Amino acid sequence: MDQSFIKELTTFHKTKDNPFRLVGAGICMLSILLLGYALHDLAIGSFGSLGIFTFLYYQNIPIKQLITRLSLVGFFLLLGNFLGMLSTHLSWTAPILVGLVAFLGRLLFRLFKIAKPGVFFIVLVTGMGSSTKIPLESIPKMSFFFLVGILISIIVACLVQKTEKLPPVPVKKVTLQERLYTDPASIVDALFYGGILFFAVYLSQSLHLVNPYWLVVSCAAILQGDTLRAMMHRNVQRIFGTTVGILIASFLLNLPLSTFQSIIVITMLYLTVEFFIRRNYAVANFFTTPMTLLLSMLVRHQYVFSLVQYRFLGIVLGSLLGLLSAWIMITGLTFYNRAFQLHEILHDDIEK
Repeated sequence: MDQSFIKELTTFHKTKDNPFRLVGAGICMLSILLLGYALHDLAIGSFGSLGIFTFLYYQNIPIKQLITRLSLVGFFLLLGNFLGMLSTHLSWTAPILVGLVAFLGRLLFRLFKIAKPGVFFIVLVTGMGSSTKIPLESIPKMSFFFLVGILISIIVACLVQKTEKLPPVPVKKVTLQERLYTDPASIVDALFYGGILFFAVYLSQSLHLVNPYWLVVSCAAILQGDTLRAMMHRNVQRIFGTTVGILIASFLLNLPLSTFQSIIVITMLYLTVEFFIRRNYAVANFFTTPMTLLLSMLVRHQYVFSLVQYRFLGIVLGSLLGLLSAWIMITGLTFYNRAFQLHEILHDDIEK
């Protein structure tokens, strides 16, 4: 491993985030988990916690545009998870649906310049839906819980916007046709992305992995990098961070925590992830794994050793697949650039 990898693992980037944004993220997670606890139905917390990913797309823009933006993102999240759950009743459709959602999401989020996390969480909830077999009659109920998480996110986001010290920056209105004209490589990029995740779902199902979405999500996370170099760094960071996270998870999962105590720990882990995710991706992954596993234990009570073991296997396989796919995608786009002179930027330094 060269020095640049080691430096990236130990570097903490400075951010100018509104501190109330972190508070808002914690309120979203805690409120949905406590709602499930109070109503004696932890599925509310489990599916509602997916809906609060909507809050992660917050930006300091005018309230009307903010509500519109988060509503559209929330709808996309809800639709992806709904289609994923439906696909479990006809398993051969899962790779197709995840691939289509990934393609459409990557294309639209790139064209409309929806900054990171971009399409990642859309793929995450779709992959989770395709790995969680819910009876057909229960799918509307679970989608409703998901919707509650979205509504909480929008309300909290509007409150956070009121705390901004800087004036909101309006989003310029540009037609879809104009966006396609100025970014013609977006369709090819989205095709590569959707095709890779189609294969990731197919591979995860073929290997009969427990919680196969971990492979898919890891692959999607690596492909979040803007350049091949950034993806290579992210691959190392994710595997290293997951290894440390599994040690933390092994400790926490063996503690005799009550349901309420688990909710508090999950919220604290979520806040920690949100604090570090823009500062140091590897450190953020220290806490992502225990948070995810505690959420799984909260609802399903799976065997701890198997849960940890398959989490690690899925993430390593997904990360390596993502890195290989990134090389193929970058190489393909490089040749596409040469043919059509699109001047797509592919070889910058590490993403800031």
